[in-house]
Amino acid sequence: MQEPVDRPAHDRTAEPAAPAAPVPGPSPRIDRRLFLGGVGAAATALAVGQAGAAAQAAEGPAAAALPQEMQAPSALAMRTFSRIDGTPVYYWRGDRGNTTLRSWQCTDAFYDRLVLWIRDLRNLSADGGFGNIDFLVSAGFYVNRSGQHGAGTAMDLDMVHWAGGRRCSPLDRHHAEGRTLRRRYLAVDAVCRRRFRYVLDGWYNSAHHDHIHADFGGLPTTCEKGSRSDTVFVQAMCNNFMGAGLAVDGIWGSNTQTWFNRAKNRLGISGDPHSEIVAWRNMLARIARHGFSDTAI
Repeated sequence: MQEPVDRPAHDRTAEPAAPAAPVPGPSPRIDRRLFLGGVGAAATALAVGQAGAAAQAAEGPAAAALPQEMQAPSALAMRTFSRIDGTPVYYWRGDRGNTTLRSWQCTDAFYDRLVLWIRDLRNLSADGGFGNIDFLVSAGFYVNRSGQHGAGTAMDLDMVHWAGGRRCSPLDRHHAEGRTLRRRYLAVDAVCRRRFRYVLDGWYNSAHHDHIHADFGGLPTTCEKGSRSDTVFVQAMCNNFMGAGLAVDGIWGSNTQTWFNRAKNRLGISGDPHSEIVAWRNMLARIARHGFSDTAI
């Protein structure tokens, strides 16, 4: 099984490749023909690529500003956008269902990483039979506060909505809903972890019960046993896909290690996800496929 290949047009923060990994080429999109897909995978790739390119070309200035704390000072030279790779991003805090385009801001480098992320998300969810992504909902990118948000290098994800009506809604606490929604939430969570080092979800703490936070801090992306963020994700994944019955406490103990090894073996992952970027990204892609197809590991 092959996983998504990094082929961005411009990725200013590309991580160092793991040993023996192929050097990515300059193609402007991820080629779905490299996925393990069903009949028509190549046709799906062409349709997704053409739709994304058309939407990207049509993108213009957003129609409405965000709250003042989300408007960066001009001295920070942030990129302003209303869509990510052609997909609109809405703001629903205090006004659910509002489809007014907004003037989001982040750094150029972070926007480039967002493009890689949403292309992963489109392709991996398509493998589970999902349609194209209709829209995203966010609680913020640049926000005037300390840390990654204040640097313009963070995203708070409230919802992903696909054509046909399926959605993943951290805003509605899907991490605590039925198994199908929990698995889908973990799939989106896993895709975030392929591109962002620190991903804080509903299992991380109560402050993230209604959004998934993803940021640039601490790249590159590997699975760190000492990271609460990574540990609660692994524990929740083992519970929801394998019935492990682990305490989701953020402590990487012997039981967590045992179930992690079982998941790694069942997913057919070679290499060490704790030290090799490619191994961890491949594992996350396969977790995401199981989440979008709602199947056990």
